[in-house]
Amino acid sequence: MSFLFLISLAAGVAWILSRWIKRPLDLRGAMRWGMGLGFLFTGVDHFASAASRYAPMIPDALAGHALAWVYFTGAAELLGGLGLLVPVAVFRRLGLPNMQRQAGIWLAVMLVCVVAANINVALKGQTVQGLDFGAWYFWVRPLFQPVFVAWALYSVGVWPNAASAAKQ
Repeated sequence: MSFLFLISLAAGVAWILSRWIKRPLDLRGAMRWGMGLGFLFTGVDHFASAASRYAPMIPDALAGHALAWVYFTGAAELLGGLGLLVPVAVFRRLGLPNMQRQAGIWLAVMLVCVVAANINVALKGQTVQGLDFGAWYFWVRPLFQPVFVAWALYSVGVWPNAASAAKQ
């Protein structure tokens, strides 16, 4: 839920700033900026707080390589966040496909995969450094994962209407 607050705030700020500089964003654009900035923040945090915050969340079956998983997901978040924020015109000039769309899809896949860590925390009754909201938070947190997946896919035009992404 803290991530939902973060990306909502970032989307709102992006929308307001876009109006101020006379290059208004539509809803998808503001949501894409919100998610992109959110993932840049959490991606950096994966590297800054790897051992203390994220490694303890890793399920026991993967715990032998916990830091590697944390760094992998942190790198994926950073690349995905950048992929959402770089304008499509830049990708076209480089002869690349719409990497915003790819970033949104792969972030959605990653969000599905990391829900295991969120469930693991709830089942073990753990707390996470920096997220001192009580045990209820960790039971509710996995329920928000579909919201984040939908946000990622909607912000790049994949869902609910794939035709809108083709216009980009």
